[in-house]
Amino acid sequence: MFSSGSFRERRRRLLEPFASIAQIGRNTLTNFVARLRTANLRQHASVIFLTAGAVLSLYVGGTYFWTFHQQRELMQEWRAQNSTARASSSAKETRLIRLVIPKIKLDAVILDDLSHRSLTLGPGHLKASALPGDAGNSVIAAHRDTFFRNLNELRQGDDVFVERDGKKFHYVVTGKQVVQPDDISVLDATSDTRLTLITCYPTYYIGPAPERLIVFARLVEHA
Repeated sequence: MFSSGSFRERRRRLLEPFASIAQIGRNTLTNFVARLRTANLRQHASVIFLTAGAVLSLYVGGTYFWTFHQQRELMQEWRAQNSTARASSSAKETRLIRLVIPKIKLDAVILDDLSHRSLTLGPGHLKASALPGDAGNSVIAAHRDTFFRNLNELRQGDDVFVERDGKKFHYVVTGKQVVQPDDISVLDATSDTRLTLITCYPTYYIGPAPERLIVFARLVEHA
């Protein structure tokens, strides 16, 4: 006769291999589920990033297309106004102004405003400064990733043209400097006739640029 203890021991030894196999199966299943979850997370993350990238690309592309379309309409309006220019001061205040800088292939209509919407459409004129072509310091700003992207390429002696009310004003670059955003001395009124062109700097900085690039130009002739 076998004792109950001996029987239980024999049964344990008999079932031990099967228990090991079951444990291996459970471990394998657990690892498989963990890998599947990781793969799903990675797949979902990839989909999220791809979707976000596509949405961002569409937004940027749509903004550039809208800017180009609006500038084209502004240029047509400028040509119509320029061909029938009047000398009255009230007309001058509402007229569009064209800015041409051959060196950086810029040809754009200036808006008389520095709001976010205006700077999306084109370079903006600081209303508190002199009107381009008039005596004093005329301040014009634009975004570094659109109209003033290549402003840093300008050198002393480069040409800048302003066309307003049927007249053409020829400026030449006299210098440039980099300043802090809170340095507003570049906006000060002057006795000469100059342009002060402003954009964020460095041009290709990722995120809000910490400095401002200033380009100065003085009037040499007008016709």
